[in-house]
Amino acid sequence: MKNDKNDTFTIITDSTSNLPRPYIEKYGIVVLPLTYMVEDREYPGFSEEPEENFKQLYELLRSGKVITTSMVNKSISYEAARRILEEGKDILYIGLSSKLSGTYYSVESALNMLKGEFPERKIYAVDSLCVALGEGLLVYGAIKMKKQGKRLPEIYEWCSRCRWRVNTVFTVDDLQHLRRSGRASSAIAVVGTVLKIKLILRMNNGGVLKQEAKVRGRKKALDEIVKRVLHGMEEEQMVFVSHGDCIEDAKYVADCLYQSDKVTKVILNTLDPVIGIHTGPGSIGIFYIEGQK
Repeated sequence: MKNDKNDTFTIITDSTSNLPRPYIEKYGIVVLPLTYMVEDREYPGFSEEPEENFKQLYELLRSGKVITTSMVNKSISYEAARRILEEGKDILYIGLSSKLSGTYYSVESALNMLKGEFPERKIYAVDSLCVALGEGLLVYGAIKMKKQGKRLPEIYEWCSRCRWRVNTVFTVDDLQHLRRSGRASSAIAVVGTVLKIKLILRMNNGGVLKQEAKVRGRKKALDEIVKRVLHGMEEEQMVFVSHGDCIEDAKYVADCLYQSDKVTKVILNTLDPVIGIHTGPGSIGIFYIEGQK
């Protein structure tokens, strides 16, 4: 049920923002679904029975099934935004990094069309330069400010600044998924699989993805991403953790994070299908804000 006293505008995001469904429903967030294709059937990245669908998807990935993904449909985003504007509300859209998908530009194009039809309404779009719960972190911050009674232009400016400080540190269990998405070479994927080498990767500085380290073994990889996150945190904050159908490893990471006074709360959620397809089962990501305000 929607719970929002500052109801002059609606926040729109993508299914890749990875926020828990109860939270989305509580604050009336509109979610635009990216999609994935299994054989000849298309599935939305945001569904009524997410856990059941996610489990089935990850089992297919473990079996070696090749699954493709698609960005948000422009007509769907146009209609969703139009309904909001017809209710007399303004819009803040926070989208998946344009460096990873054409989704942001597709939705932005639809919103620009609507600006001409509804000149009296305020319509803002933010390229999050993030993925998964990094994108969700910006949505969470925007909702918090909205609850505090902050106005739309101020929240838009905060999102535009904060997106440069959002950091994602993650590791994957199977490098073959990163190879298929172009994030790891075939040679690295093969050698890494044989030698049980795990990559430590980071996304920051406006969506730049880089390989930071290699470690041998799963537990060392989990410990390493926690260490790097805590080293980069300079202020107390809530931290988000996503997982590719490996909840016990995610809980281990959360327990390690809680040992630091910098971490006030850890939110866990299963990685959404579209991003999960590219990182594979067993991926673990930590999302936080680096530096000081």
